[in-house]
Amino acid sequence: MAGLAMSFVGFTGLMNALRRRVDAWTQMELYQLRIIVAYALATLFGSLLTIPFAELLGPHDGVQRLALVMFIVSAALGIGNLLADIRQGHGMVLPMRVRATFTTITIVGLLALLGTAITGAPAFYRIALILLFAMPAGTFAYVVARIDR
Repeated sequence: MAGLAMSFVGFTGLMNALRRRVDAWTQMELYQLRIIVAYALATLFGSLLTIPFAELLGPHDGVQRLALVMFIVSAALGIGNLLADIRQGHGMVLPMRVRATFTTITIVGLLALLGTAITGAPAFYRIALILLFAMPAGTFAYVVARIDR
């Protein structure tokens, strides 16, 4: 999971490096790049920190506490995206199906993290990481689908 998350961070760096200097980034492009990087980094650290947390606190307590930290991180990212969307901070109104898809992913991911924080079940945490990773992956797919449109 950590390797996949880093792939998306690398993708945004590549997009930036290959960008023509005369072309200005639109608000939407900057928003999409921020989404890809923020969620990819959150997934990266959520994956990598599992081992130190489990070794320091034990498997059950380590996953439980890390899930609580990741719940706070994911909630902050979700609220930030929601506010940007409401304020149209990215320069356009997103289609309802796109907004509904990403909102559903965020809510189900938060529920999985909350379930992990309550029960300490690693299976819930794995599901939460997959859903957290779905945000940069979905944004990447949305960007690629929109090329030359």
